[in-house]
Amino acid sequence: MNETIKRIGYAVMGFGILVGLIVITVLLLQGGIWLSAKLYPWLVALNGLTLAVLVLVLLPNAVFSSVPKFAGGGMFIASYIFGATLWVWSLLLTYTLWGGVGLAIGLFMAGVGVVPLAMLATLFSGLWPILGQLVLGLILTVGVRLWGLRLLEKASRRTLA
Repeated sequence: MNETIKRIGYAVMGFGILVGLIVITVLLLQGGIWLSAKLYPWLVALNGLTLAVLVLVLLPNAVFSSVPKFAGGGMFIASYIFGATLWVWSLLLTYTLWGGVGLAIGLFMAGVGVVPLAMLATLFSGLWPILGQLVLGLILTVGVRLWGLRLLEKASRRTLA
């Protein structure tokens, strides 16, 4: 009898811990969505400013200048701004189109799963212009980062030689 009460107590405690973890997860998701919605307009403005600096300052320095370290470092930093904006936008799109379950799945895929899930959600919803913008954002993020790393590598080879 005593052993049965212990087992029931452990089961109730385990169930309570499980419910607590679910509640904490839901609260974190809701807080993350709220914060993302507040940050997104600021990120869009920063993204536009970064794109202007990239086109007007960094790209000319990358192509015509003898200081690839400046252009490469700037491009590397710019890629993180582009990536953060893309990620927050994807988080909001995934939540809007597929709800909390889709968002949870995307976040459990090392956090970066929200970008491909947002692409899938827009694809299945027929939101072709938004899908194209997501793809362009991903290409911009990865392309600028790789080009920036290449320029930084080029600059470090010059200093070693």
